[in-house]
Amino acid sequence: MARWSIPLDRFAEQKKDDLRDVVRKITFDVFRRVVLRSPVDTGRFRANWNVTFGAPSYTTSASTEQGRGLNEAAKALTLPVGGVCWLSNGLPYAQRLEYGWSKQAPAGMVRVTVAEFDSIVAAGAQRQ
Repeated sequence: MARWSIPLDRFAEQKKDDLRDVVRKITFDVFRRVVLRSPVDTGRFRANWNVTFGAPSYTTSASTEQGRGLNEAAKALTLPVGGVCWLSNGLPYAQRLEYGWSKQAPAGMVRVTVAEFDSIVAAGAQRQ
């Protein structure tokens, strides 16, 4: 007869925690890719990505701080799992950039990343 080194309830809870970590890391990877694909002139567009839980935020900032967008993306690593996590950009020209207005990202950022979603999930699951 097999013996367990830890109780089944503790094992199940650990697996739930592992799954939450995988979901957070995959979400971060998706958001990170969008941010890094964002075209840069002054840096304002890349710095205006917002990560929120439950509802999108279209607030904007005059910030051109390098790394702000990636710091926002990193919020995905700490947000609750089990609801909707949003990545949004409230700048008035965001939609134009997504649809080819910039030569730096003629295919957009979000659409390209969404097309890679299955491979991002597969890679995230294998890393665990």
